[in-house]
This record gives sequence, structure tokens and C-alpha cells, in this order.
Amino acid sequence: MMKKILTYILFSSVLLLGGCKDFLDLPPKNQRAVTTLNDVKSALAGYLDAFVRTNTKPIIGPSPIITEAQNMMFEAYSDNFDFAGNMSQYINAKNIHAQEKFYANKLLFNDTETTDYIWNNYYAAIGFLNALIDQCDNLKDADPSELKRVKGEMLVHRAFYIFKLQQYFAPMDKEELGIPLYLHTGQEEIDIVMDRKKSSEIYRVVTGDLKAALEYYQSEGPNDGFNRFFNARFIQNLLAQVYWFKAESSAKESTDYEQAKVYAEAATKDVDALIPNTLVAFQNVQRNLNPDYPAVYQQSVSFGMLMPIYGSNLDYIGYSPNSLKVPADFFSLFDDMDIRKAAYFTGSVMSSTWPDGMVNGQKHIRIHLFTPEEAYLILTESQYRLGQQDQALATLNKFKGFRGAKAKAGLNGTELLQEIVNERRKEFFCDTDKRWLDLKRYNIGNIERKLRFFNKEYTVKVEAGDYHYALPIPLTELQENPVMVPNMGWNPIVF
Repeated sequence: MMKKILTYILFSSVLLLGGCKDFLDLPPKNQRAVTTLNDVKSALAGYLDAFVRTNTKPIIGPSPIITEAQNMMFEAYSDNFDFAGNMSQYINAKNIHAQEKFYANKLLFNDTETTDYIWNNYYAAIGFLNALIDQCDNLKDADPSELKRVKGEMLVHRAFYIFKLQQYFAPMDKEELGIPLYLHTGQEEIDIVMDRKKSSEIYRVVTGDLKAALEYYQSEGPNDGFNRFFNARFIQNLLAQVYWFKAESSAKESTDYEQAKVYAEAATKDVDALIPNTLVAFQNVQRNLNPDYPAVYQQSVSFGMLMPIYGSNLDYIGYSPNSLKVPADFFSLFDDMDIRKAAYFTGSVMSSTWPDGMVNGQKHIRIHLFTPEEAYLILTESQYRLGQQDQALATLNKFKGFRGAKAKAGLNGTELLQEIVNERRKEFFCDTDKRWLDLKRYNIGNIERKLRFFNKEYTVKVEAGDYHYALPIPLTELQENPVMVPNMGWNPIVF
């Protein structure tokens, strides 16, 4: 029998395709044979390079892994800023960073361009990884240790993309409305049905991939010159995130918080000395100046892409937006000695030196994945949910100590949980998708806005747990996939 040769896509044309099936079953285009482990590594290196050098884009998938538009959309869909109070800064003749339509789409929950990008690019990355993972299973003559390192790397990346799609597009309370998923190349399958899976099935895939990768790591260790996500601490951090999020979803199981606690403890082991506890150290982490800080770092290729929402770097010569307001109840959460207060604010408004302390800074998006801070706060909540309230309060106060915040005493029950939620809000201010996901997961996201765009008044009312917390399925997906069930409630606004 002739040896089967897998083909993978040179992806410039893939991103023009319409539905997730087009990405996941990978019809070959511009073929190149992948027959050895070095071929797989070469193909994967074109993707991983973007996690090494900030001035490169991957051959497939989003760049960076959570984009500037994505970051701004999730912030606009959240409650950290006083958007009504900032409108005079956003719609302003001296705002050279964005036009009125940008703000209308973002602030009225109408940013279908960004949600379409997430869907298409995350599924494209999954399809790419599916093809290479499938080929790894056919490489019988490859070095078994290096094969596990390469496959483990890809399993963690695939799990990340699947998890994010599930977080973004699946409702928390509807088990039958998980995301569509197919984990192979589809070359030997006919009429693949891309329907929505049960959420519990999606979580089994994600945790299965991550646990397999962790086993590979524990048996083989990393290839430090090649691996990026294939790291025991990072894998355990992501597992803690998955179980923590799943524990409040329709797919929840009684052991979820126990699992979250186990993996969060592993992710925070021997890490205290590496967590910044001064303002300078905190800002140096943002600038990626601490090589020992245990997280994956990415920043945007271009500077200034975050300015439309987070403020102009040219405010010192009068350009807008600047001096952006946050809600009073949020600002009041910060103690005077909390280093985050100095990092985020000048007085009570957004600091022009956010996020890294650089005067007239370039405002790159600065992303840290799998941070010890996130694992610490997952550990805190897991202890609380397991009835270990004294331990939870001790862990929370230990974390507050890293940031110079005052310790709390006598908290228990719902007061303690609220303090954990508040600590997450302070820690993850303007951090990618985290506040929006917290509003979704804790079922607390009540938002009402009355805003004026193009000489017309608009009212947006978001209630906790409503349709706004499951992003709209792209129109092209609904048109091309007859079995796709939409996320109901979304009605695009045409300006």
C-alpha cells in the first residue's frame, strides 16, 4: 500500500472561507507534503514564532492570540468604564484614533466584525493543529520523546482555542449549545455534520488534551528551544481555569472545584518570589522586562491599537480620548497603598501611562497567559466553594499582600465571595476578556446605557445571564451550515 501523505494548507486562502467546517475538515490547497517529524516542526514553527518575537505574525490564527480589537470589544461589553461619562472624549474632533462608528459598534454591543474574526481565526488555528496532530499519530519512525513534546505543544494550543470559543459562544446554562467541533482532518470522512456539541463533551475534549499534554511533559520534559505552551505550570494553570469556569456552567460536576484547586495549587507552587509586589516590578512585568516571570507574553505588532478605548498616548498635546472615567464604585475598591491604583489611575481617572508606566507610551496590547495571579485567585475561590473559608480568606489576604492592599478580617459566606470577585476585578482591569467572562460566569452583568450616535438616541439594556453573554454566531456560518443553531437575541444595528 502506498504511504499516505498528509497535506496541510498554506493558509493565505483559508481565511477567506466561510464556516467552521471549512476550517476543521481542511480541504487541501497549495499542498506541501508533511511526512516526517521535522516537517511537522517546520510547519508548527511558522505558527509558534509569533510567541517568540513580537514583530511577527503566525502563519495561521489570530495575532496576537487575543487581539487588540478583541480586548477592546470585551472591555466595551463590560462595566469597568463610565462610557456615558466618557462620550465627550470619544466623540471628539481631537480624537484621531477612531471614528464614531467604531464607538457605536463597540458600545452598543454591535461588533460583529470582531466576533466573526474570533470565530474564523480560532477555528482556522484548530484546523491547522488537527492536521498536524493527526500526522503525528502516523510518524512511526520519529523519536518518541521529541514527538511527545511536539504533539504536547499542539494539544495545549488546541485546548486553548477550543476553551476560548466555548467561553465566548456557548451560553452558561444551555448544555445542548456548546460549540461545533471536529478533531481530525476530515480527509477520509464524507458529509461531516458540524452541529453544536453538548458543553460537557467540549470540556471533556479540552481537559483530555491538557491532561495528555501534562503526561507527556512529566515523562519527557520540554525542548526549551522549541516549546512555548508545553510547560507543566502553564498546562496546570489552564486546567485550573477550565475546571473553575466549567464549575458554574451547565456541564458542571461535583468534583470541578476539587480539580481546580489541585491544578491551581500546582500552578502556584514556588512562585511567590516571582509575583511583583512593587509598582516598578508590576510595570516591568507589563513591559516584559522580568525574564523569570512565569507566563507566556505577547504584545501587538503595531503600537497604539488600544488607544480608542483606553486613551491616547498624545494626550499631553491635547489629543483625545484622555482622562477617562471609571465608575465610582469600582474606583472605591482600591486602597490608597495598592500598587494597582498607582498603575491604573492618575487621581481618579485612567492614567495616560497605563499599562506599563511609560510616559507618552506606545500602548501596545500586552498579554500574559497562564499567570500565577490568575491561579492564585482560582485557588482562593476553589477553597471557598469547597467550604474551606478560613483557608480561602488566608489565601486572599496573601494575594492582597503582593499588591499592597489591606488584609480583610471576619469575611465569610457571600461577603467573602464578593471580595474575591472584587479582587479579580481590580487585578484584571483591562486584561483581555476577563471582566466580561466574570460578568458571565458569576451571573452579575447588569448594564444599561443610553448613548447618542449619528444624532440618534440608543438604549442598551443587558441583564445578568441574558443573550449578550453568548456572542452571536457569524452570519456566514448560519448561512452555510444548515444544522447550526444560532445564539438567539442578537439583532445587528445598521448605521
